[in-house]
Amino acid sequence: MSAVAKRYARALYEVASEQQAIDTTETELTQITDIIKQSDELKMLLTHPKVTAQEKKEMVNDLFAGKVSETTLNFLNLLLERGREDELNDIAKHFVNLSNEERGYADATVITAKPLTEAEVQKVAEQFGQKVNKKLRVKAKVDPSIIGGIIVRIGDRLYDGSIKGKLARFTQQIKQAQV
Repeated sequence: MSAVAKRYARALYEVASEQQAIDTTETELTQITDIIKQSDELKMLLTHPKVTAQEKKEMVNDLFAGKVSETTLNFLNLLLERGREDELNDIAKHFVNLSNEERGYADATVITAKPLTEAEVQKVAEQFGQKVNKKLRVKAKVDPSIIGGIIVRIGDRLYDGSIKGKLARFTQQIKQAQV
């Protein structure tokens, strides 16, 4: 993540904080980046060098005016004016990180071979939340290739308790022992 993206995210975070709109801004940024990721045409238009900043601003205003806050829309226009639209995804990620840090939250991805019940997700969130001293917002995913067990990713930490991971570590130990 670039220093530029971090500066823009910090500035937006401060403005959103002053307006007591951190949650709203976070949701809007996430929705906007998701929309752009899903639309190759929109992504191409926003990053194409032959499309002027003014044309990009008009397109963004047509798409998002009335659907996002004035703060978020002004921020998008500022990025377009300064030619920083390619930083939007990293800005949104850093904004979410700042928001989580401030509130004592962390995002976690939990991967299991079979779907977890809501109670099981809550239990995992509590147990791993205690390890990192934060409240976890859990996104559960299913990956049958892990065979069994659980993989939990919290930020840059990875807890691999999957059978697939254990087999890989065991195989590595055997290879090292043979040398």
